[in-house]
Amino acid sequence: MPRSSAPEWRRRKEPVLDDWVMASITHAGGLGKHHPETGHYGELVITDISDRDQAAEYVRALNRAALFLCRKQIADVGMSAKVEKAGAGFQIRFKAIDKTLARKHVLDRYGPDRSKWPYDPRRRGTNGTASP
Repeated sequence: MPRSSAPEWRRRKEPVLDDWVMASITHAGGLGKHHPETGHYGELVITDISDRDQAAEYVRALNRAALFLCRKQIADVGMSAKVEKAGAGFQIRFKAIDKTLARKHVLDRYGPDRSKWPYDPRRRGTNGTASP
C-alpha cells in the first residue's frame, strides 16, 4: 500500500534552497574543489530582496539547506551568508564551506576547549550566550 506524504511537522519549511547551495559547490568545480586554505566554494549573490525580514528568512533557509545536505550525506558543507544593503533593497552574498576545514578553523582560532567556542554543537541550551 502506498504511503501518503510526510506529516506536516516533518515537511521542510519553505523556501527550500538546496539547489542554491549546490550551485555554490558547482560554481567552484564540484564537491572537493573548494579553496584549499579556506574551504570556501563559489560565492553567489541573491539580489532584489525587498526588506530585511525577507533577507533574514533567506539566510535561515540557506543554513537549513546546508544542514539538510550534510545530514543526508549529500555534501558535508556549512554556509556563510551576509546580508548587504543594495540600493532600495537588500542582497545576500553566500558561499558553501567545507565542514572539515571549518572545524579546523574553529580549533585554530578558539582552541580545543569547547567552553570558549562561540557555538558548540554538542552543548545544550545556551549556545551563543554566556554560560552561568
